[in-house]
Amino acid sequence: MIKLYDFPGGVHPAENKLQSQPGKLLPLPLPEKLLLPLNQHLGTPAKPLVKVGDQVAKGQLLATATGAISAALHAPTSGTISAITDAPIAHPSALKALTIELTCDGLDQWQQQPVYTDPKSLSDAQIWQRIQQAGLAGMGGAGFPTAAKLATDKPISTLIINGVECEPYITADDTLMQLEAQAIADGISILQGLLQQPQCLLVIEDNKPQAIQAMQAATRELADVTVVVIPTKYPSGGEKQLIENVTGKQVPKGGLPADLGIVCQNVATVKALYDAVAFQLPLIERIVTLTGEQAGTPGNYRVLLGTPISFVLQHSQSTQAERVIMGGPMMGFEVDDTDAGISKTSNCLLLPSAKELTSEQQAMACIRCGQCEQACPAGLLPQQLYWFAKGDAFDKLAQHNLMDCIECGACAYVCPSQIPLVQHYRYAKGMLRQQAADARQAEYAKQRFEAREQRLADEQAAKEARRKDRAAAAAAAQAAKRKAAAAAGEEDPVAAAQARLKAKQAASESAQPAKQDAPPSHK
Repeated sequence: MIKLYDFPGGVHPAENKLQSQPGKLLPLPLPEKLLLPLNQHLGTPAKPLVKVGDQVAKGQLLATATGAISAALHAPTSGTISAITDAPIAHPSALKALTIELTCDGLDQWQQQPVYTDPKSLSDAQIWQRIQQAGLAGMGGAGFPTAAKLATDKPISTLIINGVECEPYITADDTLMQLEAQAIADGISILQGLLQQPQCLLVIEDNKPQAIQAMQAATRELADVTVVVIPTKYPSGGEKQLIENVTGKQVPKGGLPADLGIVCQNVATVKALYDAVAFQLPLIERIVTLTGEQAGTPGNYRVLLGTPISFVLQHSQSTQAERVIMGGPMMGFEVDDTDAGISKTSNCLLLPSAKELTSEQQAMACIRCGQCEQACPAGLLPQQLYWFAKGDAFDKLAQHNLMDCIECGACAYVCPSQIPLVQHYRYAKGMLRQQAADARQAEYAKQRFEAREQRLADEQAAKEARRKDRAAAAAAAQAAKRKAAAAAGEEDPVAAAQARLKAKQAASESAQPAKQDAPPSHK
């Protein structure tokens, strides 16, 4: 038995998990085109390897990872590259990003047909190579590249597999665990081998009984793997909250779970890792929950990456939906452009009615009730952060650890004044990041200026040293000539030249008065 702990705060919103029929997976046909942003993960966007007009096959590498924190991008189906341009993406700020547009040919032909390889027959180096080539990124959170997350030089004693899925409405991971339990278990074995056999805690909330049973059966024969059932509480699926929940440890400020000897991975990421290692399958599809009272056919759909949101709505008879929220009601954001494509981190499309989820709330004055502080799972002071954010007091926001906010929305959920607290925090965090970037840029410019000044000074010093060396060499040469002339009884050429110069100057001076005394001529 694993001893459970608790984290501060948290809330218990209505779960609404049954609308999407967890455990049942619905297919989705091929769309006419796919929109594949190059920044479907945290870190540096991928670099395109294709050009407009190229014919590509399913699974073909379209863009390669650049830098340590990046992930590759592959073709989810076969077709033609019809554009590489800035296009709308599913983002809270309705941003555009460089996107590869793939026009599907309907053939769905693989570049290389997947063939099973027993992971036990592969070396660690081969496994690492397959993980890096597959373009894996965290599929349950911010999308941190998996290869970078696993590449830690710190000893890992605990592997935590996150099957909590605490956000209301979303059942994508629940469905995956019910249908692909064995693949997830095999993925856990691969991870344990790479990380030198740490103990593994597969954590699931108690509101997923079928998933719990499926994972217990699949992991029964695995050593050092325990299915841990935790009480339902939001946001217990947050990485730091999950770690504290099952280990009692807190990730240090500014630190990483690896500092505690812990690595966390989402169950969907583990399944994708197994596919990458066993079949050399790149990450080209995922399960997406479509739910809400305005969803025509709610359920969990297998969706190719890049599929336009509008295509999912059309196929599910949900085109009359007034609002589309990417994610759940707590941390999700409203999508303005439904032409944006599904990405590696898109786990839910929520289509709520006005009665189900109010879109516009009239914010009232803060009454300083303190409920937000009680609900905050990060142990912050949301009310104080709100006032600082309104006043653009960014130095105080940094001092009060705003960057530790996980934007879970628990504070806004309990706020009786209906203040959109998370929006204020997102704005302030964006400004803090910009200030930090500006400070880094200024420091970099200062270092470049100082390096230039030092380089110019060094060049001038070197030039002066060379001049002195030449002068010394010339003086030495003249001295050698004089010495040689004296030894041969010859006249010193330097002394002779100086004597001739003095004589010439004396003659010039003697002739000068005569010219001045001459009387003027009269014509």
